[in-house]
Amino acid sequence: MTIRDVTESPATHEHAREGGSRPSRGWTLAAFAGAAGVVLAAGSQVANATVTAPAEPRPSVSPSLTAAMQAEMMSDVLPASPPIRLTDPVTDGVDALTDAEREGVQDALDRLADESDLRLFVVYIESFDGTQPVDWANASANQSGFGTQDLLLAVATADQEFGLSADTNVPLTDAQLAGIDDAVAAAVGAERWADAATDAADAVRATGAGGPAPLLVAGVVAAAVLLLAALAWAVWRFGVPRLRPRLARRTPVVTGPTPDELAHLTPAELDARAAAALVGIDDALKTCEQELGLARAELGADATRDFELILARATADVREAFAIRQELDTIAAARADEAEGESPEPPQTEPEDPARRERLAHLLALCERAADTLDARTRAFDDLRRLQQRAPELLDDVVARAPEVAGRVGVTRSVLEELAQTYPSGTLALVSGNPEQAELLLANATEAVAAGRSALEAGQKAVAVSHARGAQNALGQAIMLLDAVDATAAHLELATSRLDKAVASLTQDVTSARSVEGDFRVTLARTAAQAALKHVEVTRQGGDPLAGLQRIAAAEGSLDAALASTRDTTEVKARASALLRDTLGRVDEQLRQTADFVATRRGAVGATARTRLAEAVRLSEAAHALQPADPAGALGEAQRASTLVLEAARLARADADAAVAAAAAAAAAGEPDDGAAVADANGPITGGMMLGGILLDPNLVRSRRRASTARIGGGFGGGGFGGGRPITLRRLGSLRVRR
Repeated sequence: MTIRDVTESPATHEHAREGGSRPSRGWTLAAFAGAAGVVLAAGSQVANATVTAPAEPRPSVSPSLTAAMQAEMMSDVLPASPPIRLTDPVTDGVDALTDAEREGVQDALDRLADESDLRLFVVYIESFDGTQPVDWANASANQSGFGTQDLLLAVATADQEFGLSADTNVPLTDAQLAGIDDAVAAAVGAERWADAATDAADAVRATGAGGPAPLLVAGVVAAAVLLLAALAWAVWRFGVPRLRPRLARRTPVVTGPTPDELAHLTPAELDARAAAALVGIDDALKTCEQELGLARAELGADATRDFELILARATADVREAFAIRQELDTIAAARADEAEGESPEPPQTEPEDPARRERLAHLLALCERAADTLDARTRAFDDLRRLQQRAPELLDDVVARAPEVAGRVGVTRSVLEELAQTYPSGTLALVSGNPEQAELLLANATEAVAAGRSALEAGQKAVAVSHARGAQNALGQAIMLLDAVDATAAHLELATSRLDKAVASLTQDVTSARSVEGDFRVTLARTAAQAALKHVEVTRQGGDPLAGLQRIAAAEGSLDAALASTRDTTEVKARASALLRDTLGRVDEQLRQTADFVATRRGAVGATARTRLAEAVRLSEAAHALQPADPAGALGEAQRASTLVLEAARLARADADAAVAAAAAAAAAGEPDDGAAVADANGPITGGMMLGGILLDPNLVRSRRRASTARIGGGFGGGGFGGGRPITLRRLGSLRVRR
C-alpha cells in the first residue's frame, strides 16, 4: 500500500537550441495545449459528473499508510492478536455472525464487487489488545498483499472498536472515508456486527467510486500537465531572462562573515565580536535545551527526536568554536608570559596576527552555521508545540506549579544556613545566592502570567505566547536553582565521608615511600604528600572537603607516579583506576555546579568563563573515553579538567557579582544603566529574568537580521527554538537587589 501524499515539483525543460523559435510559436503552443487540456477535462467531467471532491475535506478517521511506514510502525506493535493473512472476504474468528448474518454480509460484499472495482474484506476478532485499530488493519492488509482497490474492515467485538484500512490511491476522498467510518461506528457502538460490514459495503457503493473515476483523474491530470508545461515554457523563454538580473541583485545569501567584512576590524574589535558571538549562540543553545525539555515533557521523546538531532548538530559546531577560543587564549597567555619576561612595559598596540584572524573568522562562521541550523527549524518547533492555541493552558500550568516551588525557597534557605555553619563561604559560593535568585524568578513568572492573561483578553495571542514562554523558563530556572542547593549538600556530605578514606590511602603511600631511599623524585613526592596531609588535618574542622580531596588526589597521583617503578604493572593500573574514579566523580560534580550557575546567570556571564567551562567538559569527556584502556592518560585529562572548571567557576562568579553590583549602584544613584532600554522593552519583566538571560522579544517576532556586533540572529533568550540573542540585548538591565 502507498501513503496518500501529493507532492509538487517544478518541471525542468531542456532546449536543443536557443533563440531558434519565434515568440509566436511559443504562444501558439501554449494556447493549443491549454485548449486541449480544457477539452480533455471537460470530457472527463461529463463522463462522470457524480464524483467530486468536497470543498473542505476532513481527515479520515482511518488514514492510509505506505507499506514501508506500516512495516516500520508495526515493528513496535506486539498485540496478543497479531495481524493475520486474509484469504476469504469474511473472516469470523469469534463467531460474531450467525449463518444468516454471514450470508447477508457476503451478499453486500458481492454487490459492491459487481457495481465497482472496489473490494471490501471483513475480519472479526476479540480484541486489538491496546494496538491502534487502524495499525492492526493496515498491517493485516499489508500482510495479505491487498492492492489499491482493496479495503479491509477489522472489528474487535470485546473492545467495540474497528479500523478501516484503505490504500492511499483508492478512489475515495478523505470525506468519503470519514463517512464510511461514521456508518461503521454507529453499528459497532450498538454491537450490530453484521450491520457494521453491510453498512460499510453500502457506504462504499454509494460513493460511486471504483467506476469511471479514473477517467476524470486522467483527464484532469493530463490537462494540468499540458497547461503547466506550456506555462513553464513561456515563463522560462520570456520571463526568466528579464528577471534573472533583478533576482541576482535581491536574493539574500546567508553566510558567515567573509574576510573582507572583517578586514576593517582591529584585533581587539575582532576579538570582542568573536566573544559576543560565542555568548549569543551559547545562550541560544541553553534556551533551546530548556524549550526542548518542555516539549519532551508535553509530547514525549518520539515527537521531539528530530529537534534533538538538530540541537546536537548545532552543539557540535559551538563546541568546535569554543575549542578554537580556548586554543587562542592559551597561545595569547603564553605569548604574554614571554613578553613580560622580555620587557617590563607592555606594547602600545596589539600586533597583527594573520593566523589568529583566520581562526577567529572560522569561529564566527561556526557560530553562524549553528544559528542557521537552529533557525531553520524554529517554525516547525512552534507548530509542534501549538503555543498560540495552548497559551491559556501554559499560563495556568505556571500558576499551578508556582506555589510548590515557592514553598521550597524557605527550605532551601534553611539548608544553606546549616551548610554555612559547617563549610567555608567559598565552598558554597556557586549556590549561596540561589534562594534570592529563585524568589526573583518566581516574582517575574507571576508578572509574566498576568501580562500574558491581559494579552489574551486583548486578543494578542502572540504577545501571550511570549509571556508564557518567559514564565515557563523563569519557573524552570527557579527549580534548577533550588535543586542545585540540594545536590551540593548531598555532594559535600559524600565528600566528607570520602575524605577519611583518601587520607588513609595517602598515609599508606607515604609509609611505602619511606622505604625507598636514594630516589630524589620519590623524596619530593613524599614531602608534598606529607604537606597535603598536614594541611587537611589542620583545616579538617570547618574546611572544604572538596578542596581537601583535590589536594589529596594531586599528592597521591604524584606519589604513585614516583613509585610506579617499584610496583608491578597490575598494582599500578589498579591504583590509577581507583584514583581516576574518585577524580572523575569530583570533576563531574564541579561541572554540574558550574554549568547550572552559568545557565541561571547567563545574562551576565561572559565568553571567557564559558570557554573554560566548555574546555573542561571536553577534557572530562576525553577522560571518560580513555578510562577503560588508559587510566593513567585519563587521569591527566581529568586533572586538567578539574583545574579549568575551577577557573570557569571563579570567572563566572566574578562576572555575575560585577553585574549585580553595577545594577545596584545604578539603582542607588537613581541613574538608568545601559540595560534600561531592554528593561523598557520587556515591560515589568526585570530582576531575576534579566540575570537569567530570559528576555522577552519586544517585537514578538523572530528576526533573521543579524546584529552588527554579534552576527547572531533569530529571536531572544526568553524562549523559542532558534538562533542566538543579539549582543545589544545581552546587558543585565535593572535588578531588584535584596536588602
